[in-house]
Amino acid sequence: MAAAVVLVPAASLLAALVGGLDRAWWPGLAAATVAAGLVALVTWRVARQVGGYVDELERSRAEFRRALARLGQVLEASDDRRALVDVLVESTQAILGAEAAVFFADAGNRTVAKVARGAPRVLEQRLERGEGLVGWVAEHGQAARWPPGPAAPVPPEPDGGTALAVPLYAGGHLFGVLGLYGRTQPFGPDDLDDVADFARQAQTSIDRTFLHEEARRLAVTDGLTGLWNRRHLDLRCSEELDRAARFGEQFALVMCDLDEFNEVNNRFGHQVGDALLVEVAGRLAGSTRQVDLVARYGGEEFLLLLPRTDLAGAVEVAEKVRSAVCCRPVLTEAGEVTVTLSLGVACHPEHGTTVRALIGAADAAMYEAKRAGKNRVCVAGHEPGAHLDPDIGGT
Repeated sequence: MAAAVVLVPAASLLAALVGGLDRAWWPGLAAATVAAGLVALVTWRVARQVGGYVDELERSRAEFRRALARLGQVLEASDDRRALVDVLVESTQAILGAEAAVFFADAGNRTVAKVARGAPRVLEQRLERGEGLVGWVAEHGQAARWPPGPAAPVPPEPDGGTALAVPLYAGGHLFGVLGLYGRTQPFGPDDLDDVADFARQAQTSIDRTFLHEEARRLAVTDGLTGLWNRRHLDLRCSEELDRAARFGEQFALVMCDLDEFNEVNNRFGHQVGDALLVEVAGRLAGSTRQVDLVARYGGEEFLLLLPRTDLAGAVEVAEKVRSAVCCRPVLTEAGEVTVTLSLGVACHPEHGTTVRALIGAADAAMYEAKRAGKNRVCVAGHEPGAHLDPDIGGT
Protein backbone atom coordinates (compact mmCIF):
# COMPACT_ATOMS: atom_id res chain seq x y z
CA MET A 1 0.00 0.00 0.00
CA ALA A 2 2.75 2.46 0.99
CA ALA A 3 4.77 1.58 -2.12
CA ALA A 4 1.81 2.32 -4.38
CA VAL A 5 1.19 5.71 -2.76
CA VAL A 6 4.85 6.66 -3.17
CA LEU A 7 5.01 5.50 -6.80
CA VAL A 8 2.08 7.66 -7.95
CA PRO A 9 3.79 11.03 -7.27
CA ALA A 10 7.05 9.60 -8.57
CA ALA A 11 5.39 8.64 -11.83
CA SER A 12 3.96 12.15 -12.18
CA LEU A 13 7.40 13.60 -11.65
CA LEU A 14 8.87 11.33 -14.29
CA ALA A 15 6.15 12.26 -16.76
CA ALA A 16 6.79 15.94 -16.19
CA LEU A 17 10.46 15.50 -16.81
CA VAL A 18 9.89 13.54 -19.98
CA GLY A 19 7.35 16.13 -21.18
CA GLY A 20 9.77 18.95 -20.77
CA LEU A 21 8.00 20.62 -17.87
CA ASP A 22 9.41 23.96 -16.90
CA ARG A 23 12.23 23.44 -14.40
CA ALA A 24 10.70 26.12 -12.17
CA TRP A 25 8.04 23.63 -11.07
CA TRP A 26 10.49 20.94 -10.01
CA PRO A 27 11.11 22.04 -6.39
CA GLY A 28 7.39 22.19 -5.55
CA LEU A 29 6.66 18.94 -7.25
CA ALA A 30 9.54 17.24 -5.47
CA ALA A 31 8.35 18.54 -2.10
CA ALA A 32 4.82 17.31 -2.80
CA THR A 33 6.21 13.92 -3.74
CA VAL A 34 8.23 13.68 -0.51
CA ALA A 35 5.26 14.80 1.61
CA ALA A 36 2.99 12.25 -0.01
CA GLY A 37 5.56 9.56 0.60
CA LEU A 38 5.83 10.51 4.29
CA VAL A 39 2.05 10.47 4.70
CA ALA A 40 1.91 7.05 3.07
CA LEU A 41 4.69 5.76 5.30
CA VAL A 42 3.03 7.07 8.48
CA THR A 43 -0.31 5.63 7.39
CA TRP A 44 1.27 2.25 6.78
CA ARG A 45 3.04 2.23 10.14
CA VAL A 46 -0.14 3.25 12.01
CA ALA A 47 -2.14 0.60 10.21
CA ARG A 48 0.51 -1.95 11.09
CA GLN A 49 0.51 -0.94 14.76
CA VAL A 50 -3.28 -1.01 14.95
CA GLY A 51 -3.34 -4.38 13.27
CA GLY A 52 -0.74 -5.67 15.70
CA TYR A 53 -2.74 -4.33 18.61
CA VAL A 54 -5.89 -6.04 17.34
CA ASP A 55 -3.98 -9.29 16.84
CA GLU A 56 -2.52 -9.03 20.32
CA LEU A 57 -5.95 -8.33 21.76
CA GLU A 58 -7.35 -11.38 20.00
CA ARG A 59 -4.46 -13.51 21.25
CA SER A 60 -4.98 -12.15 24.77
CA ARG A 61 -8.67 -12.93 24.60
CA ALA A 62 -7.94 -16.45 23.32
CA GLU A 63 -5.39 -16.98 26.10
CA PHE A 64 -7.94 -15.68 28.60
CA ARG A 65 -10.50 -18.21 27.43
CA ARG A 66 -7.93 -21.01 27.47
CA ALA A 67 -7.05 -20.01 31.03
CA LEU A 68 -10.72 -20.11 31.96
CA ALA A 69 -11.02 -23.57 30.42
CA ARG A 70 -8.01 -24.81 32.42
CA LEU A 71 -9.39 -23.28 35.59
CA GLY A 72 -12.73 -24.87 34.85
CA GLN A 73 -10.99 -28.25 34.78
CA VAL A 74 -9.42 -27.48 38.16
CA LEU A 75 -12.83 -26.59 39.55
CA GLU A 76 -14.31 -29.81 38.22
CA ALA A 77 -11.67 -31.82 40.09
CA SER A 78 -12.33 -30.25 43.50
CA ASP A 79 -15.08 -30.82 46.05
CA ASP A 80 -13.71 -28.34 48.60
CA ARG A 81 -16.11 -25.39 48.55
CA ARG A 82 -13.74 -22.94 50.23
CA ALA A 83 -10.93 -23.91 47.84
CA LEU A 84 -13.25 -23.36 44.87
CA VAL A 85 -14.08 -19.85 46.04
CA ASP A 86 -10.38 -19.12 46.61
CA VAL A 87 -9.58 -20.25 43.06
CA LEU A 88 -12.41 -18.15 41.68
CA VAL A 89 -11.28 -14.99 43.47
CA GLU A 90 -7.57 -15.40 42.81
CA SER A 91 -7.94 -16.39 39.15
CA THR A 92 -10.37 -13.70 38.07
CA GLN A 93 -8.29 -11.02 39.77
CA ALA A 94 -5.09 -12.18 38.06
CA ILE A 95 -6.59 -12.68 34.60
CA LEU A 96 -8.42 -9.34 34.50
CA GLY A 97 -5.63 -7.46 36.24
CA ALA A 98 -7.92 -6.13 38.95
CA GLU A 99 -6.49 -4.38 41.98
CA ALA A 100 -8.84 -6.24 44.33
CA ALA A 101 -11.27 -9.15 44.27
CA VAL A 102 -13.81 -9.99 46.98
CA PHE A 103 -16.32 -12.78 47.44
CA PHE A 104 -19.37 -11.71 49.42
CA ALA A 105 -21.33 -14.70 50.81
CA ASP A 106 -25.11 -14.48 50.93
CA ALA A 107 -26.48 -14.06 54.45
CA GLY A 108 -30.18 -13.47 53.94
CA ASN A 109 -30.84 -9.73 53.84
CA ARG A 110 -27.15 -8.92 53.51
CA THR A 111 -23.88 -10.22 52.12
CA VAL A 112 -20.67 -10.76 54.10
CA ALA A 113 -17.12 -10.53 52.70
CA LYS A 114 -15.55 -13.96 53.24
CA VAL A 115 -12.63 -14.10 50.77
CA ALA A 116 -10.58 -11.12 49.60
CA ARG A 117 -7.42 -10.43 47.63
CA GLY A 118 -5.96 -6.95 47.52
CA ALA A 119 -8.43 -5.72 50.16
CA PRO A 120 -7.81 -7.62 53.43
CA ARG A 121 -9.61 -5.09 55.60
CA VAL A 122 -12.93 -5.83 53.95
CA LEU A 123 -13.16 -9.34 55.45
CA GLU A 124 -16.29 -9.98 57.53
CA GLN A 125 -17.69 -6.57 56.55
CA ARG A 126 -21.36 -6.53 55.53
CA LEU A 127 -23.42 -5.03 52.73
CA GLU A 128 -27.19 -4.80 52.90
CA ARG A 129 -29.27 -6.03 49.97
CA GLY A 130 -29.52 -3.28 47.37
CA GLU A 131 -26.54 -1.39 48.80
CA GLY A 132 -23.64 -0.64 46.44
CA LEU A 133 -22.79 -2.63 43.34
CA VAL A 134 -22.63 -5.97 45.17
CA GLY A 135 -25.89 -5.27 47.00
CA TRP A 136 -27.60 -4.41 43.72
CA VAL A 137 -26.35 -7.62 42.09
CA ALA A 138 -27.46 -9.68 45.10
CA GLU A 139 -30.91 -8.10 45.03
CA HIS A 140 -31.49 -8.37 41.27
CA GLY A 141 -29.51 -11.54 40.53
CA GLN A 142 -27.85 -9.92 37.51
CA ALA A 143 -24.20 -9.24 36.67
CA ALA A 144 -23.29 -5.54 36.44
CA ARG A 145 -20.31 -3.22 36.05
CA TRP A 146 -19.43 0.32 37.03
CA PRO A 147 -19.27 2.61 35.19
CA PRO A 148 -21.85 2.83 33.65
CA GLY A 149 -23.82 0.26 35.66
CA PRO A 150 -26.89 0.66 37.83
CA ALA A 151 -25.06 1.29 41.12
CA ALA A 152 -21.65 2.51 42.22
CA PRO A 153 -19.59 0.54 44.76
CA VAL A 154 -19.89 1.73 48.35
CA PRO A 155 -17.84 0.82 51.45
CA PRO A 156 -16.87 -1.79 52.41
CA GLU A 157 -16.43 -2.45 48.68
CA PRO A 158 -12.92 -1.38 47.59
CA ASP A 159 -12.67 1.99 45.82
CA GLY A 160 -11.00 1.43 42.46
CA GLY A 161 -12.82 3.70 40.04
CA THR A 162 -14.10 0.74 38.04
CA ALA A 163 -15.79 -2.45 39.20
CA LEU A 164 -17.84 -5.41 38.13
CA ALA A 165 -19.84 -7.98 40.09
CA VAL A 166 -21.47 -11.28 39.19
CA PRO A 167 -23.85 -13.45 41.24
CA LEU A 168 -23.15 -17.10 42.04
CA TYR A 169 -25.90 -19.62 42.69
CA ALA A 170 -25.99 -23.02 44.35
CA GLY A 171 -29.03 -25.27 44.37
CA GLY A 172 -31.06 -22.55 42.68
CA HIS A 173 -30.40 -20.07 45.49
CA LEU A 174 -27.97 -17.17 45.73
CA PHE A 175 -24.66 -18.38 47.13
CA GLY A 176 -22.77 -15.11 46.95
CA VAL A 177 -21.45 -12.29 44.76
CA LEU A 178 -17.98 -11.96 43.26
CA GLY A 179 -16.74 -8.36 42.95
CA LEU A 180 -13.67 -7.15 41.06
CA TYR A 181 -12.35 -3.63 41.65
CA GLY A 182 -9.82 -1.24 40.13
CA ARG A 183 -7.90 -1.32 36.85
CA THR A 184 -6.17 1.16 34.52
CA GLN A 185 -8.83 0.60 31.88
CA PRO A 186 -12.50 0.37 32.91
CA PHE A 187 -14.01 -3.11 32.82
CA GLY A 188 -15.86 -3.65 29.58
CA PRO A 189 -18.79 -5.81 28.46
CA ASP A 190 -16.41 -8.59 27.35
CA ASP A 191 -14.82 -8.66 30.82
CA LEU A 192 -18.25 -8.99 32.40
CA ASP A 193 -19.22 -11.79 30.02
CA ASP A 194 -15.96 -13.68 30.65
CA VAL A 195 -16.26 -13.48 34.44
CA ALA A 196 -19.93 -14.49 34.22
CA ASP A 197 -18.92 -17.54 32.15
CA PHE A 198 -16.30 -18.48 34.71
CA ALA A 199 -18.79 -17.96 37.53
CA ARG A 200 -21.18 -20.39 35.83
CA GLN A 201 -18.40 -22.99 35.74
CA ALA A 202 -17.73 -22.37 39.41
CA GLN A 203 -21.44 -22.69 40.20
CA THR A 204 -21.51 -26.18 38.74
CA SER A 205 -18.60 -27.19 40.95
CA ILE A 206 -20.09 -25.51 44.03
CA ASP A 207 -23.38 -27.32 43.42
CA ARG A 208 -21.45 -30.57 43.31
CA THR A 209 -19.84 -29.86 46.69
CA PHE A 210 -23.29 -29.49 48.25
CA LEU A 211 -24.36 -32.78 46.67
CA HIS A 212 -21.25 -34.51 48.01
CA GLU A 213 -21.82 -32.96 51.41
CA GLU A 214 -25.41 -34.15 51.43
CA ALA A 215 -24.33 -37.64 50.38
CA ARG A 216 -21.81 -37.74 53.23
CA ARG A 217 -24.43 -36.51 55.66
CA LEU A 218 -26.94 -39.13 54.55
CA ALA A 219 -24.29 -41.81 54.95
CA VAL A 220 -23.95 -41.08 58.67
CA THR A 221 -27.44 -39.85 59.65
CA ASP A 222 -30.79 -41.50 60.13
CA GLY A 223 -33.16 -40.65 57.31
CA LEU A 224 -36.25 -40.35 59.52
CA THR A 225 -35.07 -38.54 62.64
CA GLY A 226 -31.95 -36.75 61.35
CA LEU A 227 -29.94 -38.17 64.26
CA TRP A 228 -26.59 -39.87 63.79
CA ASN A 229 -26.85 -43.50 62.64
CA ARG A 230 -25.11 -46.68 63.81
CA ARG A 231 -22.21 -46.17 61.42
CA HIS A 232 -21.29 -42.78 62.85
CA LEU A 233 -22.01 -43.96 66.40
CA ASP A 234 -19.55 -46.84 66.08
CA LEU A 235 -16.88 -44.46 64.77
CA ARG A 236 -17.38 -41.95 67.58
CA CYS A 237 -17.46 -44.66 70.26
CA SER A 238 -14.14 -46.00 68.99
CA GLU A 239 -12.66 -42.50 69.06
CA GLU A 240 -13.89 -41.98 72.61
CA LEU A 241 -12.45 -45.32 73.67
CA ASP A 242 -9.04 -44.31 72.25
CA ARG A 243 -9.24 -40.98 74.07
CA ALA A 244 -10.09 -42.71 77.31
CA ALA A 245 -7.12 -45.06 76.90
CA ARG A 246 -4.70 -42.18 76.21
CA PHE A 247 -5.87 -39.67 78.78
CA GLY A 248 -7.67 -41.81 81.35
CA GLU A 249 -10.96 -40.01 80.76
CA GLN A 250 -14.33 -41.54 81.55
CA PHE A 251 -17.30 -41.66 79.23
CA ALA A 252 -20.74 -43.23 79.41
CA LEU A 253 -23.38 -44.77 77.17
CA VAL A 254 -27.12 -44.56 77.76
CA MET A 255 -29.47 -46.92 75.92
CA CYS A 256 -33.00 -45.53 75.53
CA ASP A 257 -36.05 -47.46 74.39
CA LEU A 258 -39.60 -46.18 73.90
CA ASP A 259 -42.10 -48.04 76.06
CA GLU A 260 -45.03 -49.75 74.34
CA PHE A 261 -44.01 -48.48 70.91
CA ASN A 262 -45.40 -51.50 69.07
CA GLU A 263 -48.76 -50.83 70.63
CA VAL A 264 -48.66 -47.27 69.25
CA ASN A 265 -47.93 -48.60 65.76
CA ASN A 266 -50.68 -51.22 66.01
CA ARG A 267 -53.24 -48.78 67.34
CA PHE A 268 -52.51 -45.61 65.35
CA GLY A 269 -50.43 -46.77 62.39
CA HIS A 270 -46.81 -46.40 61.39
CA GLN A 271 -47.14 -42.77 60.31
CA VAL A 272 -48.07 -41.81 63.85
CA GLY A 273 -45.24 -44.02 65.09
CA ASP A 274 -42.79 -42.21 62.80
CA ALA A 275 -44.03 -38.83 64.04
CA LEU A 276 -43.47 -40.07 67.57
CA LEU A 277 -39.89 -41.08 66.79
CA VAL A 278 -39.13 -37.72 65.23
CA GLU A 279 -40.48 -35.82 68.23
CA VAL A 280 -38.64 -38.01 70.73
CA ALA A 281 -35.42 -37.55 68.72
CA GLY A 282 -35.83 -33.80 69.01
CA ARG A 283 -36.40 -33.98 72.76
CA LEU A 284 -33.35 -36.19 73.23
CA ALA A 285 -31.14 -33.82 71.25
CA GLY A 286 -32.54 -30.84 73.12
CA SER A 287 -31.87 -32.40 76.53
CA THR A 288 -28.19 -33.19 76.00
CA ARG A 289 -25.01 -31.16 75.70
CA GLN A 290 -23.50 -30.09 72.41
CA VAL A 291 -20.56 -32.46 72.95
CA ASP A 292 -22.88 -35.42 73.51
CA LEU A 293 -23.87 -37.67 70.62
CA VAL A 294 -27.46 -38.80 70.14
CA ALA A 295 -27.94 -41.66 67.69
CA ARG A 296 -30.79 -43.79 66.52
CA TYR A 297 -29.64 -47.28 67.35
CA GLY A 298 -32.44 -49.13 65.62
CA GLY A 299 -36.25 -49.22 65.59
CA GLU A 300 -37.43 -47.35 68.67
CA GLU A 301 -34.00 -47.53 70.39
CA PHE A 302 -31.66 -44.56 70.81
CA LEU A 303 -28.15 -44.45 72.23
CA LEU A 304 -26.47 -41.50 73.94
CA LEU A 305 -22.67 -41.16 74.00
CA LEU A 306 -21.61 -38.87 76.84
CA PRO A 307 -17.89 -37.90 76.65
CA ARG A 308 -16.00 -37.04 79.86
CA THR A 309 -18.90 -38.15 82.01
CA ASP A 310 -18.72 -40.34 85.09
CA LEU A 311 -21.45 -42.67 86.31
CA ALA A 312 -23.20 -40.11 88.51
CA GLY A 313 -23.22 -37.58 85.69
CA ALA A 314 -24.54 -40.13 83.21
CA VAL A 315 -27.41 -41.09 85.55
CA GLU A 316 -28.26 -37.40 85.91
CA VAL A 317 -28.35 -36.94 82.12
CA ALA A 318 -30.43 -40.09 81.71
CA GLU A 319 -33.01 -38.83 84.18
CA LYS A 320 -33.09 -35.44 82.49
CA VAL A 321 -33.72 -37.14 79.14
CA ARG A 322 -36.42 -39.38 80.59
CA SER A 323 -38.22 -36.39 82.08
CA ALA A 324 -38.00 -34.40 78.83
CA VAL A 325 -39.62 -37.22 76.88
CA CYS A 326 -42.44 -38.06 79.26
CA CYS A 327 -43.15 -34.52 80.57
CA ARG A 328 -45.86 -33.89 77.98
CA PRO A 329 -47.73 -35.94 75.37
CA VAL A 330 -46.75 -35.85 71.70
CA LEU A 331 -49.32 -34.19 69.45
CA THR A 332 -49.97 -36.33 66.36
CA GLU A 333 -52.64 -36.54 63.67
CA ALA A 334 -54.30 -39.17 65.86
CA GLY A 335 -54.31 -36.81 68.83
CA GLU A 336 -52.06 -36.68 71.89
CA VAL A 337 -49.95 -39.76 72.55
CA THR A 338 -48.19 -40.28 75.90
CA VAL A 339 -44.58 -41.42 75.62
CA THR A 340 -42.24 -42.88 78.22
CA LEU A 341 -38.67 -44.18 78.12
CA SER A 342 -36.74 -46.98 79.75
CA LEU A 343 -33.01 -46.25 80.00
CA GLY A 344 -29.86 -48.18 80.84
CA VAL A 345 -26.55 -46.59 81.81
CA ALA A 346 -23.05 -48.03 81.41
CA CYS A 347 -19.78 -46.24 82.11
CA HIS A 348 -16.19 -46.82 80.98
CA PRO A 349 -14.25 -48.52 82.49
CA GLU A 350 -16.58 -49.77 85.26
CA HIS A 351 -18.86 -51.71 82.93
CA GLY A 352 -16.56 -52.56 80.06
CA THR A 353 -13.37 -51.63 78.23
CA THR A 354 -14.63 -52.22 74.70
CA VAL A 355 -17.44 -50.58 72.76
CA ARG A 356 -19.24 -53.87 72.36
CA ALA A 357 -19.06 -54.62 76.08
CA LEU A 358 -20.31 -51.15 77.01
CA ILE A 359 -23.24 -51.25 74.58
CA GLY A 360 -24.12 -54.71 75.86
CA ALA A 361 -24.03 -53.50 79.47
CA ALA A 362 -26.20 -50.45 78.70
CA ASP A 363 -28.65 -52.62 76.76
CA ALA A 364 -28.91 -55.11 79.62
CA ALA A 365 -29.55 -52.26 82.08
CA MET A 366 -32.26 -50.87 79.81
CA TYR A 367 -34.04 -54.25 79.77
CA GLU A 368 -33.78 -54.34 83.55
CA ALA A 369 -35.59 -50.99 83.59
CA LYS A 370 -38.29 -52.56 81.42
CA ARG A 371 -38.68 -55.46 83.79
CA ALA A 372 -38.74 -53.14 86.80
CA GLY A 373 -41.80 -51.30 85.51
CA LYS A 374 -40.61 -49.10 82.61
CA ASN A 375 -40.28 -45.31 82.55
CA ARG A 376 -37.12 -45.40 84.65
CA VAL A 377 -33.31 -45.49 84.57
CA CYS A 378 -31.20 -48.51 85.58
CA VAL A 379 -27.42 -48.75 85.95
CA ALA A 380 -25.46 -51.67 84.51
CA GLY A 381 -24.34 -54.31 86.97
CA HIS A 382 -26.82 -53.41 89.71
CA GLU A 383 -29.05 -56.00 91.26
CA PRO A 384 -32.60 -56.21 89.90
CA GLY A 385 -34.66 -53.42 91.38
CA ALA A 386 -31.64 -51.17 91.96
CA HIS A 387 -32.91 -48.71 89.40
CA LEU A 388 -33.35 -44.97 89.41
CA ASP A 389 -36.86 -44.32 90.71
CA PRO A 390 -38.40 -41.53 88.60
CA ASP A 391 -40.48 -40.40 91.54
CA ILE A 392 -37.54 -40.25 93.96
CA GLY A 393 -34.73 -39.18 91.61
CA GLY A 394 -31.99 -41.22 93.32
CA THR A 395 -30.19 -44.50 92.80
